[in-house]
Amino acid sequence: MSLKSGRNFLISAGELSGDLLAADLVHSLRSLSPDAVAYGIAGDAMTRAGVIPLAAISDLSVMGVVEVARKISDIRMLEQLILTWVDRFNPLFAVLVDFPGFHFRLAEQLHLRRIPVFQYVAPKVWAWGRKRVDLLRDHFTGVLGVLPFEEEFFLRNGVNYKYVGSPHFDRMSKIQLDASHLGLPSGQKIFAFLPGSRMSELKMILPLMDRIRHEILREVPNALCVIPLAAGLQWEDVAPILNVDPDVRGKSQSWEASGFHWMNGCSLELLKIANSAVVASGTATLECALAGTPMSVVYVMNDLSYAVASRLVDLPWVSLVNLLMNEEVVKEHIQVIDPVVVAQEVVTLAHDSVARKHMLQRFELLTSQLVPGAADRAAAWIMRDLREKGIKV
Repeated sequence: MSLKSGRNFLISAGELSGDLLAADLVHSLRSLSPDAVAYGIAGDAMTRAGVIPLAAISDLSVMGVVEVARKISDIRMLEQLILTWVDRFNPLFAVLVDFPGFHFRLAEQLHLRRIPVFQYVAPKVWAWGRKRVDLLRDHFTGVLGVLPFEEEFFLRNGVNYKYVGSPHFDRMSKIQLDASHLGLPSGQKIFAFLPGSRMSELKMILPLMDRIRHEILREVPNALCVIPLAAGLQWEDVAPILNVDPDVRGKSQSWEASGFHWMNGCSLELLKIANSAVVASGTATLECALAGTPMSVVYVMNDLSYAVASRLVDLPWVSLVNLLMNEEVVKEHIQVIDPVVVAQEVVTLAHDSVARKHMLQRFELLTSQLVPGAADRAAAWIMRDLREKGIKV
């Protein structure tokens, strides 16, 4: 496919989770408009879905006040690159997936060019940055959300919002396997560790998870502690964080290093068969709940970023599981963390305990409240809105 002015659309994602969501949405949009060509900031999944990449998601994959400040000039240049293509090829519409820090600025420029802009995955302005609600209302044609509890907030604030369902539910429901499919040994307790997908996160969280691993092994000496390396991350960049020789991996798809069993991707598959998990706060907490794997949630960030976030965020919890259920279903350990406490929690949850049974019951209730078919519903909503505006896609 080639780009033709007026017969294309822009789609942009800023991190791995957004890449997967965007790829699913592109497939759904193509089923309704086979000739439309997509281009934008893309990851591997979007590229496989046929999106023409103008830049890679890794160019945007930073988080926190300090981390973003260090790359601000690169981000501005990337914004100008995207707008140059927009001015040249005049997209029929744009879809911006999550990642509001960058996408809010881009949406303003697209709105000035009278291009309909749809936000897929509503930014968490109900948690912090409530002043941004005005920007959502003024610069976005529509907001397609994936969390049912936020609908009342956005509609009350005049945002053209639609809850389209849970893409994480859709993805997890397709996975059927056991430990043998992943090449993991049987007869051992499996503890999954999900440290996130950004290098800025890994530098803070991996050393903590290593200390938790040590404590788990005191309680369960033959435990198998597994980390799925997120797509887009290079082992050569991750290994120095744990003072491991990068060459230990070789060409294998799974390897042992620093006491962990590492895998290339397969995070959802791992969650399906793990006995319990230690998860960095984010969408992975929801995926873990949908997999039916008990967890403890941890998160550490730069001290300055944490200080700023603490002033801005006014929520009782940070994990999506607790927010969706409006109660403390999973324990959250943020910034100042005792590895012994976390290890004791996940060991208890890995066995047939009262705590495990209670958590799994709450996970089942959460799952029953989510709606499938998010990508198809989002694509249909976009197309319907464009038709109402007289735009033929």
